[in-house]
Amino acid sequence: MDTKFNMNEWHRIKDNLKNEYPELTDVDLEWGRVSRADLLLNISTKLGKTKKDLLNIIESF
Repeated sequence: MDTKFNMNEWHRIKDNLKNEYPELTDVDLEWGRVSRADLLLNISTKLGKTKKDLLNIIESF
């Protein structure tokens, strides 16, 4: 599974992630200086989740 989302959708997704996981910072959720893959890897690592788990969370939003 590889959830697809674009930059416009990311604004909504990151707000949901920040509400659900307050330990995530704006820097953690900044997409622009890193690739989509690196963004997901950084977030999943910070949350202690697999990429698959993170994608499932994103899909639930």
